Amino acid sequence: MTKIATHITLLFVLTALIALGIAYPFLSGDYDRLAVPISTMIQVFGLVGLGLVPVGALWLLIPKYKFGFAITALIIGTFVILIISLFATLSVGKSFGVLSILLWMLCIVVLIPKLKSLNLNTENKSNWLPVYLIYLPIFTLLLQLTIAKPLTQFSRNRAIENAYRFIRHIEEYNSQKGQYPLTLQAQNKDYYPDVVGIEKYLYAPHKKSYNLSFEQPRFLLNIFGTREWVVYNPLDENSVYSHTAWLLPTEQAEPSQGWYASGNTKHLHWKYFLFD
Repeated sequence: MTKIATHITLLFVLTALIALGIAYPFLSGDYDRLAVPISTMIQVFGLVGLGLVPVGALWLLIPKYKFGFAITALIIGTFVILIISLFATLSVGKSFGVLSILLWMLCIVVLIPKLKSLNLNTENKSNWLPVYLIYLPIFTLLLQLTIAKPLTQFSRNRAIENAYRFIRHIEEYNSQKGQYPLTLQAQNKDYYPDVVGIEKYLYAPHKKSYNLSFEQPRFLLNIFGTREWVVYNPLDENSVYSHTAWLLPTEQAEPSQGWYASGNTKHLHWKYFLFD
């Protein structure tokens, strides 16, 4: 009973950590630059980690081959970590990707004695390892599919609502000076989205008005590879660009923008733009 209680507690703790890690970028709080990469890495595990599920199921059904299944799980797990490390490299940098691989190598060193004990133990006793192999990837995938839409809407709405103080001050400046600020770039931001995965608001003059925008964090499977920018423009001339070079003077009356889809939010003068 003590062993069962220990594993149930561990599964509960892992469940809570996975849920928090996935949801973290979409929660209220100060900006954390590692929030989105960590959430993405966990979500990747929920997708590519499904390769561990059949191994766990077979392990439960045919426990006498536990050593072979353990080796297979270790090999598949290594490929899973390599893919996760790739996402870590793309989202943060090479050092983060290398760190992920080093941590997995440390785990392998710890697991080797346990693998040897499985090979030496010929008794077909029940083992909790296959339960972890089955439960964790499935839970991780189902969780992100369940909470993706409500959490994305929550974080987007919060960042929009927190922008209105910024917008009010911009409009007050316009009333006093007769024009909108030419730039609001400064060392301290002063106006915060209060969403962990959103760093800041970006202000840019545009024609007779301006665009105020932020990048909205997205779930991995919510149109894979898509980046979303949410933009406010008081004259509904919302625009956001994928390349700085497109903003430089050209012969075109209006430079290309680069988004492949856009739409209205539920908030007046706010639109979203999707980039691949």
